[in-house]
Amino acid sequence: MKKILTLICALVLGMGVSQAQVHEAQTAVGANLVYGTEIKSPGVGARFQYGVLDQLRTEVGFNYFFEHKKNSCWDVNINAHYLLNVWNQKVYIYPIAGINYTMMKYGRHTETINGTSVEIPADEDNHIGLNVGLGAEYELTDHIGVNLEYRHTINRSNDQGVIGAGINYKF
Repeated sequence: MKKILTLICALVLGMGVSQAQVHEAQTAVGANLVYGTEIKSPGVGARFQYGVLDQLRTEVGFNYFFEHKKNSCWDVNINAHYLLNVWNQKVYIYPIAGINYTMMKYGRHTETINGTSVEIPADEDNHIGLNVGLGAEYELTDHIGVNLEYRHTINRSNDQGVIGAGINYKF
């Protein structure tokens, strides 16, 4: 039992020593492809990241989801990532936490309700919500990394999951 506890302590300490990927004040810019589960549409995004501490970075991002069934959406996110080294200073996983502003636009359309066609006017919803999620990043070089993320936005009326894949340039 003592050997197992010693091994666990050594592994935890080893992970703590080898986790630094982001350096304080390191910045990165990136682009990503996204898919929104509520709007059921793909989109594109851009992001800016800033290393606050060795393992903690902040991110400001913008995503635009393409129009689908006369509905469109865009969002702005401010997130924090806590980077955990998984393999050889190349692969990292990170939890995502942050805030979100979403603008949903609903186009004018006709719906059939109880056998009657009803004209639905155009409308829009603006919401502030919370982001939670998980991401993974692989460093191709010292300056280029690719990532895969899932973020779920929780707000007042229409929660949305966002799946994204992207590339970052660090400088």
